[in-house]
Amino acid sequence: MKRRPRFDLVVKVGGSLARGRGRVRLRRLVADLAARARSESVLVVPGGGEFADLVRSERTRLRLDAVAAHRMALRATDQYGLLLASLHPAAATAQTLAAARRHARRGRLAVLLPAALVERASSLERSFRLTSDAIAAHVAGRAGARRLVLLKNVPGLDAAFSGSLLARRLARRGVVDPLFPALLPERLAVRVIDGRAGFPPPRAPRRTPAPARGRAARRVPPRTARRARR
Repeated sequence: MKRRPRFDLVVKVGGSLARGRGRVRLRRLVADLAARARSESVLVVPGGGEFADLVRSERTRLRLDAVAAHRMALRATDQYGLLLASLHPAAATAQTLAAARRHARRGRLAVLLPAALVERASSLERSFRLTSDAIAAHVAGRAGARRLVLLKNVPGLDAAFSGSLLARRLARRGVVDPLFPALLPERLAVRVIDGRAGFPPPRAPRRTPAPARGRAARRVPPRTARRARR
Protein backbone atom coordinates (compact mmCIF):
# COMPACT_ATOMS: atom_id res chain seq x y z
CA MET A 1 0.00 0.00 0.00
CA LYS A 2 1.34 3.42 -0.93
CA ARG A 3 2.40 5.45 2.10
CA ARG A 4 0.52 8.69 2.56
CA PRO A 5 2.60 11.86 2.94
CA ARG A 6 2.50 13.09 6.53
CA PHE A 7 3.25 16.49 8.01
CA ASP A 8 3.68 17.59 11.60
CA LEU A 9 2.18 20.99 10.85
CA VAL A 10 0.05 22.61 8.15
CA VAL A 11 -0.02 26.43 8.23
CA LYS A 12 -2.46 28.52 6.21
CA VAL A 13 -0.94 31.99 5.67
CA GLY A 14 -3.73 34.46 5.03
CA GLY A 15 -3.43 36.77 2.05
CA SER A 16 -4.47 39.77 4.14
CA LEU A 17 -1.18 39.50 6.05
CA ALA A 18 0.56 40.93 2.97
CA ARG A 19 -1.27 44.25 3.18
CA GLY A 20 0.18 47.43 4.65
CA ARG A 21 3.57 46.59 6.17
CA GLY A 22 3.04 43.07 4.93
CA ARG A 23 6.36 42.70 3.13
CA VAL A 24 8.31 43.00 6.39
CA ARG A 25 5.76 40.91 8.28
CA LEU A 26 5.71 38.11 5.71
CA ARG A 27 9.49 37.93 5.44
CA ARG A 28 9.75 37.49 9.22
CA LEU A 29 6.93 34.95 9.26
CA VAL A 30 8.41 32.83 6.46
CA ALA A 31 11.79 32.93 8.20
CA ASP A 32 10.15 31.66 11.41
CA LEU A 33 8.46 28.84 9.53
CA ALA A 34 11.65 27.94 7.66
CA ALA A 35 13.49 27.68 10.98
CA ARG A 36 10.76 25.42 12.33
CA ALA A 37 10.95 23.27 9.19
CA ARG A 38 14.49 22.26 10.13
CA SER A 39 13.17 20.20 13.06
CA GLU A 40 9.65 19.20 11.96
CA SER A 41 7.82 18.82 8.66
CA VAL A 42 5.89 21.99 7.82
CA LEU A 43 3.53 22.60 4.90
CA VAL A 44 2.31 26.09 4.02
CA VAL A 45 -1.07 26.58 2.33
CA PRO A 46 -1.29 30.11 0.88
CA GLY A 47 -4.29 32.39 0.87
CA GLY A 48 -5.24 34.48 -2.13
CA GLY A 49 -4.61 38.03 -0.96
CA GLU A 50 -4.77 40.84 -3.46
CA PHE A 51 -4.40 38.36 -6.31
CA ALA A 52 -7.81 36.88 -5.39
CA ASP A 53 -9.24 40.35 -4.77
CA LEU A 54 -8.36 41.25 -8.35
CA VAL A 55 -10.21 38.18 -9.61
CA ARG A 56 -13.32 39.18 -7.64
CA SER A 57 -13.11 42.72 -9.00
CA GLU A 58 -12.71 41.53 -12.58
CA ARG A 59 -15.51 39.02 -12.14
CA THR A 60 -17.86 41.89 -11.35
CA ARG A 61 -16.50 44.26 -13.98
CA LEU A 62 -16.47 41.72 -16.81
CA ARG A 63 -19.42 39.63 -15.59
CA LEU A 64 -17.38 36.44 -15.57
CA ASP A 65 -19.19 33.18 -14.92
CA ALA A 66 -18.69 31.65 -11.47
CA VAL A 67 -16.79 28.56 -12.67
CA ALA A 68 -14.18 30.53 -14.59
CA ALA A 69 -13.80 33.07 -11.79
CA HIS A 70 -13.30 30.34 -9.19
CA ARG A 71 -10.62 28.64 -11.28
CA MET A 72 -8.88 32.00 -11.61
CA ALA A 73 -9.10 32.53 -7.84
CA LEU A 74 -7.49 29.13 -7.23
CA ARG A 75 -4.57 30.25 -9.34
CA ALA A 76 -4.39 33.40 -7.22
CA THR A 77 -3.44 31.14 -4.30
CA ASP A 78 -0.62 29.75 -6.44
CA GLN A 79 0.57 33.30 -7.08
CA TYR A 80 0.61 34.07 -3.36
CA GLY A 81 2.41 30.80 -2.71
CA LEU A 82 5.12 31.78 -5.20
CA LEU A 83 5.43 35.11 -3.40
CA LEU A 84 5.82 33.41 0.01
CA ALA A 85 8.42 30.96 -1.27
CA SER A 86 10.46 33.80 -2.76
CA LEU A 87 10.98 35.33 0.68
CA HIS A 88 13.39 32.69 2.03
CA PRO A 89 16.04 30.51 0.37
CA ALA A 90 14.95 27.45 2.37
CA ALA A 91 11.36 27.62 1.07
CA ALA A 92 10.35 25.55 -1.96
CA THR A 93 7.07 25.26 -3.86
CA ALA A 94 5.25 22.03 -4.69
CA GLN A 95 2.09 21.19 -6.63
CA THR A 96 1.56 17.79 -4.98
CA LEU A 97 1.76 16.49 -1.43
CA ALA A 98 4.39 13.96 -2.47
CA ALA A 99 6.65 16.70 -3.82
CA ALA A 100 6.04 18.78 -0.70
CA ARG A 101 7.01 15.85 1.49
CA ARG A 102 10.27 15.46 -0.40
CA HIS A 103 11.11 19.10 0.37
CA ALA A 104 10.23 18.54 4.03
CA ARG A 105 12.51 15.51 4.26
CA ARG A 106 15.39 17.76 3.23
CA GLY A 107 14.55 20.22 5.99
CA ARG A 108 13.02 22.75 3.62
CA LEU A 109 9.81 24.71 4.11
CA ALA A 110 7.26 23.28 1.66
CA VAL A 111 4.84 25.81 0.14
CA LEU A 112 1.92 24.17 -1.63
CA LEU A 113 0.60 25.64 -4.88
CA PRO A 114 -2.89 24.21 -4.35
CA ALA A 115 -4.80 24.93 -7.57
CA ALA A 116 -4.03 21.64 -9.32
CA LEU A 117 -4.65 19.59 -6.17
CA VAL A 118 -8.04 21.24 -5.60
CA GLU A 119 -9.12 20.78 -9.20
CA ARG A 120 -8.31 17.07 -9.00
CA ALA A 121 -10.45 16.69 -5.86
CA SER A 122 -13.92 16.07 -7.29
CA SER A 123 -15.50 16.09 -3.80
CA LEU A 124 -14.68 19.77 -3.22
CA GLU A 125 -17.30 22.40 -3.98
CA ARG A 126 -16.49 24.70 -6.88
CA SER A 127 -17.63 28.04 -5.52
CA PHE A 128 -16.33 31.08 -3.68
CA ARG A 129 -17.49 29.45 -0.44
CA LEU A 130 -14.33 27.37 -0.80
CA THR A 131 -11.42 29.55 0.30
CA SER A 132 -7.94 28.74 1.53
CA ASP A 133 -9.39 27.98 5.01
CA ALA A 134 -11.29 24.95 3.73
CA ILE A 135 -8.47 24.06 1.36
CA ALA A 136 -6.07 23.99 4.33
CA ALA A 137 -8.45 21.71 6.26
CA HIS A 138 -8.75 19.40 3.25
CA VAL A 139 -4.98 19.35 2.75
CA ALA A 140 -4.34 18.66 6.45
CA GLY A 141 -6.61 15.62 6.24
CA ARG A 142 -5.00 14.38 3.02
CA ALA A 143 -1.51 14.87 4.45
CA GLY A 144 -2.27 13.20 7.79
CA ALA A 145 -1.16 16.34 9.60
CA ARG A 146 -0.97 16.46 13.38
CA ARG A 147 -1.70 20.19 13.68
CA LEU A 148 -3.32 22.93 11.62
CA VAL A 149 -2.74 26.65 12.19
CA LEU A 150 -4.69 29.36 10.35
CA LEU A 151 -2.94 32.75 10.41
CA LYS A 152 -5.34 35.62 9.76
CA ASN A 153 -5.53 39.38 10.02
CA VAL A 154 -8.18 39.52 12.76
CA PRO A 155 -7.22 41.55 15.86
CA GLY A 156 -7.47 39.58 19.11
CA LEU A 157 -8.19 36.25 17.44
CA ASP A 158 -6.83 33.20 19.28
CA ALA A 159 -8.82 29.97 19.37
CA ALA A 160 -7.36 26.50 19.94
CA PHE A 161 -9.59 23.44 19.58
CA SER A 162 -10.18 20.08 17.97
CA GLY A 163 -13.46 18.93 16.47
CA SER A 164 -16.01 20.93 14.54
CA LEU A 165 -17.96 22.63 17.36
CA LEU A 166 -15.92 25.83 17.62
CA ALA A 167 -15.16 25.64 13.90
CA ARG A 168 -18.90 26.03 13.19
CA ARG A 169 -19.08 29.05 15.49
CA LEU A 170 -16.12 30.64 13.73
CA ALA A 171 -17.79 29.98 10.38
CA ARG A 172 -21.03 31.62 11.53
CA ARG A 173 -19.05 34.72 12.51
CA GLY A 174 -17.25 34.85 9.19
CA VAL A 175 -13.81 34.18 10.69
CA VAL A 176 -13.40 31.02 8.58
CA ASP A 177 -15.23 30.06 5.41
CA PRO A 178 -18.51 28.09 5.56
CA LEU A 179 -16.98 24.86 4.23
CA PHE A 180 -14.16 24.73 6.78
CA PRO A 181 -16.05 22.83 9.54
CA ALA A 182 -17.21 20.05 7.21
CA LEU A 183 -13.72 19.49 5.78
CA LEU A 184 -11.91 19.62 9.12
CA PRO A 185 -10.63 16.21 10.31
CA GLU A 186 -12.34 15.49 13.63
CA ARG A 187 -9.25 14.83 15.76
CA LEU A 188 -6.94 17.40 14.25
CA ALA A 189 -5.47 19.97 16.67
CA VAL A 190 -6.37 23.41 15.29
CA ARG A 191 -5.37 26.94 16.17
CA VAL A 192 -6.84 30.02 14.49
CA ILE A 193 -4.94 33.16 15.37
CA ASP A 194 -4.11 36.74 14.46
CA GLY A 195 -0.92 36.22 12.45
CA ARG A 196 0.34 39.80 12.38
CA ALA A 197 2.73 39.16 15.28
CA GLY A 198 4.33 36.18 13.56
CA PHE A 199 4.01 32.48 14.15
CA PRO A 200 2.53 31.72 17.61
CA PRO A 201 4.28 29.73 20.34
CA PRO A 202 2.93 26.22 21.02
CA ARG A 203 -0.27 25.90 23.01
CA ALA A 204 -2.13 22.77 23.98
CA PRO A 205 -5.41 22.35 22.04
CA ARG A 206 -8.58 21.34 23.81
CA ARG A 207 -12.11 20.29 23.09
CA THR A 208 -14.85 22.81 23.67
CA PRO A 209 -17.64 21.14 25.74
CA ALA A 210 -20.52 23.48 24.90
CA PRO A 211 -21.22 26.28 22.43
CA ALA A 212 -20.85 29.95 23.44
CA ARG A 213 -19.58 29.10 26.92
CA GLY A 214 -16.23 29.15 28.63
CA ARG A 215 -12.98 30.92 27.91
CA ALA A 216 -12.54 29.38 24.45
CA ALA A 217 -15.76 31.03 23.34
CA ARG A 218 -14.64 34.43 24.67
CA ARG A 219 -11.49 34.26 22.60
CA VAL A 220 -13.52 34.35 19.39
CA PRO A 221 -13.59 37.94 18.05
CA PRO A 222 -16.84 39.88 17.56
CA ARG A 223 -18.92 39.71 14.42
CA THR A 224 -16.93 42.54 12.90
CA ALA A 225 -14.40 39.83 12.04
CA ARG A 226 -16.67 39.01 9.08
CA ARG A 227 -15.07 41.95 7.29
CA ALA A 228 -11.57 40.50 7.70
CA ARG A 229 -9.93 39.29 4.52
CA ARG A 230 -8.86 35.66 4.34
